[in-house]
Amino acid sequence: MNNVKGLRLVLLLLFLSGAVYFFGWFSFFELQNKQNVDWEQPGGNLRQTKYSPLDIINKENVENLKVAWTYHSGDKSGNVQLNPLIISGIMYVTTPGQELIAVNAVNGEEIWRFNPSRAGEEFGGINRGVAYWRSGQEERLIYTVGHFLYAVDRLTGLPVASFGDSGRVDLNEGLVKPKEEMGIISPGAPTVFKDLVILGGVSWSSPSNVSAFNVHTGEREWIFNTIPQPGEFGHDTWGDAGFWKTGAGVNSWGGLAVDEERGFVYFSTGQPKNDFYRPDNEGKHLFGNSIVALNGKSGERLWHYQAVHHDLWDLDLPAAPILVELTKDGKKIPAVIQLTKTGNTLIFNRLDGEMLSEVEEVPVPPSVLPGEFAYPSQPLVRWPEPFSKQIVTQEDLTSRTAEAEAFAKSVFSESDAGWFIPPSEKNILYYGIHGGAEWGGGSYDEEENVLFVNANELAWVIKMRDINAEKREDEQISSGEKVYLKMGCAGCHGADREGLGELPSLLNLHSKFDTIELKKIITEGKNSMPSFAQIEGKALTELTDFLLEQENLTGEKKANYKPLYRSLGFNKFLDPDGYPATAPPWGTMNAIDLTTGKIKWKVPLGEHEELTEQGHPITGTENFGGSIVTAGGLVFVAATRDEKIRAFDKETGEVLWEEKLPFGGYATPSTYAVDGEQYVVIPATGGGKLGGHTGDAYIAYKLP
Repeated sequence: MNNVKGLRLVLLLLFLSGAVYFFGWFSFFELQNKQNVDWEQPGGNLRQTKYSPLDIINKENVENLKVAWTYHSGDKSGNVQLNPLIISGIMYVTTPGQELIAVNAVNGEEIWRFNPSRAGEEFGGINRGVAYWRSGQEERLIYTVGHFLYAVDRLTGLPVASFGDSGRVDLNEGLVKPKEEMGIISPGAPTVFKDLVILGGVSWSSPSNVSAFNVHTGEREWIFNTIPQPGEFGHDTWGDAGFWKTGAGVNSWGGLAVDEERGFVYFSTGQPKNDFYRPDNEGKHLFGNSIVALNGKSGERLWHYQAVHHDLWDLDLPAAPILVELTKDGKKIPAVIQLTKTGNTLIFNRLDGEMLSEVEEVPVPPSVLPGEFAYPSQPLVRWPEPFSKQIVTQEDLTSRTAEAEAFAKSVFSESDAGWFIPPSEKNILYYGIHGGAEWGGGSYDEEENVLFVNANELAWVIKMRDINAEKREDEQISSGEKVYLKMGCAGCHGADREGLGELPSLLNLHSKFDTIELKKIITEGKNSMPSFAQIEGKALTELTDFLLEQENLTGEKKANYKPLYRSLGFNKFLDPDGYPATAPPWGTMNAIDLTTGKIKWKVPLGEHEELTEQGHPITGTENFGGSIVTAGGLVFVAATRDEKIRAFDKETGEVLWEEKLPFGGYATPSTYAVDGEQYVVIPATGGGKLGGHTGDAYIAYKLP
């Protein structure tokens, strides 16, 4: 009997020692796996989840984060919205001038710099990400600069000579117009699938598209026209049958997501142009404001869903779709999430497009403008719970001061406010032009099934004007001013050219530019201003003469023309002191439980410190950028007008750490590990839609 007990004891000890050995090795390999962790695609991975398994920085120690290094690019000319890549200890970023730079991710020292300019070219504009492709010993970085797509060797920084024209491809070649008239650029990050690089196009002068290019040769392998051409699915949703050639927009600027296993690619789109009035063009206008699933190999449409029909409100789908795995009724479902500017979370079975959210099609008011045919119904999302306000009510108005409250009530009393009220010559008041969600999108906690979204809650006042209407018999409008209004320039710069918010004034341009310089800016674009290549010939001359205040003001009577409506600008609903005229919060960080569809927590994001000092609760601020979530229980986000980066407790929304940046961090941070140390990095260059001073900093944080 004692021998049996002894044998059992020996066996138990052997089992325990084996378990210790096994789990010890398991812990060792787990530790080794976290020694070096990359952030190798925009959004962290091809699924765009912005999730990292790293937990070296966690809720218990995040308060100790310090600056590890700061890299200065030397280019302070604009705004960087890029989500940095980190691969094998090297960070890859771009500058406002679109140089691509490799930086040592441990000490911030520059390794190489690629300048895309040739023969005196100058580049600017927005770049939101660099794609990474590898096969065997070949490794390439692929990104867009203006209307070009570049392929660069990851290790050397040299252009790939076999790709297109010695390393670049013109995105405007082979389309519906001569390339000089297309105006296609691609600010959204490209993605990769097998030997294809896939990206969305943006144009204010021509129909847009999503295209796949051969990563070796640069040849266009397939194209998906976001405004369908004759014979293509969706062409019959346009009352103007020629809009596929004469129209513009339905842009894809939020990025793309890839299901590698199944070979599916997902993207979202914006609205057609012009934003608020497209007369004699009845119909839904596919694929405007849609999430679309394609076969990644062929570009064939698999399914789509339109979130706004015949958009007249500038409510683009702003961000890349997010691929997730959900559990419903005990079953695992491969799903895709699409966030909206209206504060909704649309969830689909990503294989067949089955709607998993609860959505009802509801009737909406018709347009009162002649020739405009607003669609008679719009989708209303019942579940999940919205993460931002959707309709401006009198209860939403500010009470910050008596003067601000009186102003807000006065504007509200003169405006229409409701669900999808079409633009008119009366004010319409609504949320959403800058979100709800914006291009930064959301971050998805793969372990907890929770989605984190930073949102804006600012209202807008839109009012239309018939630019051909006669106000009084002797009033005249110059031909140049007519071009200015007709092409929608007032939407960004105001009908009086004084600028709107952070968008610049166009007064006194004659002291800055000559005719040739200004024509080049209009037709080619500059910094964040897109190309308007469709303005040419006589119209271009008339517009530049008007802007330079050198036109012959003979004019033409407005009454000679049929009604043509344009907005008087994108006007934020602000009080006389420049704060939002709705009650705070004006910017929020949200946690959405995708199991219940409920908001788990919502907290203000950002602070107007001068208001806090006056005794107001923290208000939140308008914000542009995105968040990331980690296994360490943290959500990192910058994005705010107060130029801070913060770490939130992902369970409660409590701010556990914050740091003032030298310039606004209007981008999505990245996190990575090298030799067992975890870093968080953010481009901090200011500028953009929130304005402010611009800089050239890229800042990495780690524990001491």
